Amino acid sequence: MQCPRLKRLLRDWYQQVRNYTLSPIKMMELVMRHIKNCEVCQNDRDLPFELEQLREIIRVPYNEKFQKMQEESFKNQEEEFLFEEEEKVLLKEEDF
Repeated sequence: MQCPRLKRLLRDWYQQVRNYTLSPIKMMELVMRHIKNCEVCQNDRDLPFELEQLREIIRVPYNEKFQKMQEESFKNQEEEFLFEEEEKVLLKEEDF
């Protein structure tokens, strides 16, 4: 990567992705917007390869976090369901 501005921006954006304040997709949109307006980036022959590496890097942590969130949500749903069943059983016993 030859563009110092893009390097600085990438560091900032990547931190935001790691903090889950910026989505990886949005980050790549910002990168592409910068490249369209930057002569240094447009003339950098290695940039497409480096961008592909970047996509792989930012894809992994985000997906792991999302997967963990889904698992926690599923566990919470199971617990709520079990609790509701217990309530119903208690109500039926009181009716007798």
